[in-house]
Amino acid sequence: MRGQTTMMAPKTAPTRRDTLKTLTAAGALLALGPLGCAGAEPVYFLHGVASGDPLQDRVILWTRAQPENGAPVSLSWEVAAEEDFATIVQAGTATALPEKDFIVKVDAGGLAPGRSYFYRFKAGSHVSPIGRTRTLPEGDVSAFKLAAMSCSHYATGYYNVYKVIAEREDIDIALHLGDYIYEYSMEGYGGATGKEIGRFVEPDKEILTLDEYRARYGHYRLDEDLQALHAAKPMIAVWDDHETANNTWKDGAENHSENEGPYRARAAAALQAYLEWLPIRENPQDSEQIYRAFDIGNLARLIMLDTRRIGRSKQLEYSTDIPNRSWPFDVSDPENPIALAPGEMPSGKPIASFEVPFDIRTSPPTPVTDLAYVSTLDPTSLPDGIRYLPDAGRFKDEKLTDPDRSILGADQELWLAHTLEASAEKGQTWQVIGQQVVMGRTPAADLSQIIDWSKIPEERKSRFQQMSVLAREGLPANLDAWDGYPAARARAYADFSGKARNVVVLAGDTHASWALNLQDEEGAPVAVEFAAPSVTSPGIEAFVPGDPKQIADTFTAASPDLIWADTAHRGYVLVTLSPKEARGEWFFVDTVKSRDFKVNRAKGFKVTPGAHKLEPLA
Repeated sequence: MRGQTTMMAPKTAPTRRDTLKTLTAAGALLALGPLGCAGAEPVYFLHGVASGDPLQDRVILWTRAQPENGAPVSLSWEVAAEEDFATIVQAGTATALPEKDFIVKVDAGGLAPGRSYFYRFKAGSHVSPIGRTRTLPEGDVSAFKLAAMSCSHYATGYYNVYKVIAEREDIDIALHLGDYIYEYSMEGYGGATGKEIGRFVEPDKEILTLDEYRARYGHYRLDEDLQALHAAKPMIAVWDDHETANNTWKDGAENHSENEGPYRARAAAALQAYLEWLPIRENPQDSEQIYRAFDIGNLARLIMLDTRRIGRSKQLEYSTDIPNRSWPFDVSDPENPIALAPGEMPSGKPIASFEVPFDIRTSPPTPVTDLAYVSTLDPTSLPDGIRYLPDAGRFKDEKLTDPDRSILGADQELWLAHTLEASAEKGQTWQVIGQQVVMGRTPAADLSQIIDWSKIPEERKSRFQQMSVLAREGLPANLDAWDGYPAARARAYADFSGKARNVVVLAGDTHASWALNLQDEEGAPVAVEFAAPSVTSPGIEAFVPGDPKQIADTFTAASPDLIWADTAHRGYVLVTLSPKEARGEWFFVDTVKSRDFKVNRAKGFKVTPGAHKLEPLA
C-alpha cells in the first residue's frame, strides 16, 4: 500500500562507516524481535527491510509487519540522512494488510539524487531493523558500480555471496538477474545437498499455490545474509523461470504438468508473491510487465528485460523438435527399398527418404540401411555405437531460425528499440542490459575426450553422447537461451548497432561465468556480455566429471563469441561504469557449503566506448 509523504529538509550525507553500523543495528533488532512497552500487541519484523528500484528522487521501501492477532497493522515509516534519525527527511504512513501477507511497499519520494539514506518502519513502539538505501545520480557521473548475481537456491548452499556484496561499501546497486527462489521440494533438484548441509526449504513440497509461494519467499527471507544484503543495498531485480517453474515460457513451463492444475493459476500465484516479496516498483497498467529502465545520470541507462514470461515463444527441444537424418532409397519395389550409395540419385526412379540410425563408431558415421533390422530397434535404448543423428540443416531451416519465434515478444522488442534509441539521443555513454539468459553464441562442446566416463551413470551417458553429436553439427548447447531464438537475437543486434551507442549485456541462469564478444552474422562486433555465476546453485562441475579448466576451455574453443569461462565457482560480477570504460570483474567464494569461506577476484575485462570488444584487465 502506498504511503503518505511528508516533506522535510535533508541534512548531511552519512559516512561509509555507517553501513556496517547499520547492519549491526539491524541484526540486533532482528534478534530481539518486537520492541515496545509491556502489554503492547506484538508486531514482528522477522523478515527485515529492503529497498529497490531507486530513481533520482525516490525508492521503494519494503517490510513485512506480522502481528500475533492477525489484524491489519498501522505503520509509520521514516527516511533519514543519518543512522540515528536525528533529521527525518521523509515520513509517512501505510497499512500492512492480511490479504497482502502483511507486506508493505512504499514509494518514498522527495529525495535528493545520488545520496544515501537510512529508513525504518514503526508499529506503535515496535521498530523494524534499519536499512540503508541510495538514490540514482543525475548529471555527470564519474563512476557507478553494480553487483550482478543470479540463481540463489536456498538448499544448495549458504548465501556467502550475498554477505560479501552486503559488506562492500563501494557497490551502488545489487542487481538480481533471476532465480531468487526455486520451486522444488527437498526431493527435487538440489535437495540432496540441502540435506547434507542442513538447509531445508519450507514448505517441503513443490510449490504451486499463492500460500506456498509466499511461504517459500518467507523462508528464504529469514536468512541472515539475504537480510543483510537487502538492508545494505537497493536491489533492482527481474525474475527468471524458477520464480514460477523450470523453463517457463509465456503459456507454460517444463516443470508443470496437467495434474498440478491450470498453469495460468500457478503463474498468477507466482506473480503475486514475487511482486509482494521483492522491492520492485509495480506497473499499474500491467502487473506482469517488469521490463523497465533506469537512468544513471548521463553515464548509462540500465535496461531490464523479461526474457522469460511475458513474450517468450515455447522453447524448442532436441528430444522432440529436431528431425533425425534420413537416407534415400530406391522404392521401385515398395516392398523392398534399396539404399542408394552416397551421392547416388538415379533419374527416372522413385526415390523416398527414411529416417535411419547411424553407426557413429566410423568416421564419418555410416547409415544403417537394413530397414528390417531398423524396425526392431527401440529408439530409446539403442545398441552401443548406434544412434539416430540430428538433421541439423532441416532443424535450423524449418524451426530454429523461424522469424516468428521471439524471446521478448513483439511489444517488448519494440520497447527495447525505442529505449536504446532514447538513451543514445540523450548522450548516455552506456546502454546496460540486465536480463536472464546468455545472449552470445555458446554451441555444444564435445567433452567426450576430457570427462571421466566411469563416473557417469549409465542412464546419463546418452546425454553426453548426444552433446558430442550436437557439437559436431554446430548446434547450440542450450535452446533455452538466446541461442534458441537466433532470429530474435539478430533483431536485437540490429538495434544495438543501429540505435544504441555502447551496449553491455548482463546475464545469469547458467550457474557459470562467461565473458563474450557479441557479433552479428557477418562477424561485426555489436556488444559485449558479462554473464554472472550463481549465488549457490551448482554449476557444470556438479554434473560433468572432469577438470573444470579443460571443460571451460572446451566451451571457449567451440564458441565464436566466448573469450573466457569458468564453470565451477559461485560468485558475482562487479560491473564498474565510467565515461572511459565499462569493467566486468568476477569474484568467487571458495565454498557455499560452509559459512567459513574465502573470496577472491578471479578475472576481469574492460571495454572502451566504440570498441564493442573486451580487453583483459590485469
